[in-house]
Amino acid sequence: MRKWLYGKCPGIRGAFPYYGTTVYFPKNSLIFNMACDQGTYEHDIVRLLLSLVKPGSHFFDVGANIGLISIPILYHFESCQVVSFEPSPNALPFLMRTVEESSFRNRWKVIDKVVTDHEGDIKFAISSAALGAFDGIRDTKRVGHTNEIVLPATTLDIEWAQMNRPNVSAIKIDVEGAELLVLKGAQKCIQNCQPYILLEWNFLNFAPCHFKSKDLLSFANDIHYKVFSAPHLIPVNDETTLSVQMLRIENFLLVPAVI
Repeated sequence: MRKWLYGKCPGIRGAFPYYGTTVYFPKNSLIFNMACDQGTYEHDIVRLLLSLVKPGSHFFDVGANIGLISIPILYHFESCQVVSFEPSPNALPFLMRTVEESSFRNRWKVIDKVVTDHEGDIKFAISSAALGAFDGIRDTKRVGHTNEIVLPATTLDIEWAQMNRPNVSAIKIDVEGAELLVLKGAQKCIQNCQPYILLEWNFLNFAPCHFKSKDLLSFANDIHYKVFSAPHLIPVNDETTLSVQMLRIENFLLVPAVI
């Protein structure tokens, strides 16, 4: 009923209520359909993030799409600021409209740039608006035909510095394989704030970026973080454990070695 009402019903379709605000989405949106099926989009991941974000802090949502991870944080933490990073033209207009009409708009900022490890222009692969969740700096071949466009790129360190280095308590990264590039461009923020970092680590996505599964463990070790599979928080201390966990999940939590 929810899919039909908000997805197809004339005069209503294209927007749905979610955590006290109205969310806009493209026609036949995969993300909208998943939210209808799940009740709360990625419920276990949202619940984990709600346990990690600290009142009065900033939350960075990298790869925000239409905002379904950002919104529960804003709803539950009235003292938090949320920064949603979303460059894709398939999602950005809908996210911007959601923010502009939301009661959270004074605490919710959108940065419409690709987040990676350098500043400048970068090629970006886009699919249909319905499958915009799969857009990224590499064509992962997980969807059909893609087009390549050029978008401005930034790093989390650059954006964090321009915000006067606020306290960031948690970062979520879902950028279709370029997660490690985002981390490499965030090392000053990570060193100073010691945030929890929840990211997707999926072989089909990161392989086109020429990463290997063990690269996540190497980076975590370099910044003195521990890795856990999410949402059940199973310790991942070696490549074998990581590979086994990746057979069934794709979300991992990076935690400072000393909290």
